Amino acid sequence: MPFARVATWILIIKGCIVMKSLRFLCGVVLVAFFASVVPSLGAELKIATFNIQQIIEKSRVGTEARKAMEAKKAELEPKFKGDQDALKAQAEEIEKKASAWSEEVKAGKERDYQKKMREYQLKVEDAQFEMKQMEKKVLEPIFKELQAVINEIAKADGLSLVFEKSRSNGLLYSAESLDISDKISKALDAKMAK
Repeated sequence: MPFARVATWILIIKGCIVMKSLRFLCGVVLVAFFASVVPSLGAELKIATFNIQQIIEKSRVGTEARKAMEAKKAELEPKFKGDQDALKAQAEEIEKKASAWSEEVKAGKERDYQKKMREYQLKVEDAQFEMKQMEKKVLEPIFKELQAVINEIAKADGLSLVFEKSRSNGLLYSAESLDISDKISKALDAKMAK
């Protein structure tokens, strides 16, 4: 049975590697296609890149979103401090006194500890869900406007292709001269200020 699990994980990992390779290959084919088609149409191929992380960090709206999420996190964290301290103290007590307790007392203390640990983990999961919801609420409008801003800049500058600069998208290298992150950041702030 364990061999079947290992074999399954190996297949999953190989599948992920194949999918990443396919995504990268599709990107290369797409760039090659546009590089061959666009010049034949008499137009110059203009490419630009942007860094989404940099835009979120440097733009005013991104900074406000990050501050809102940090405030929510700061609001939630104190709720867990007491539980963490209590669980740590209980674990230390079990470790120190376990040899002196009877099996029945030891089993009861361990059961109580595990119950409190599960309750704590549920609280953590609830808080993580709440943070995800907050992130979605705060970032979704920004990403919606970001798409519109990128489209406007691409049309205004006559760009043929605009890539998000990250390894997960298959872009391994791009010259800094192609980066339009600052321009996008400023345009996003201007558009969101309206």
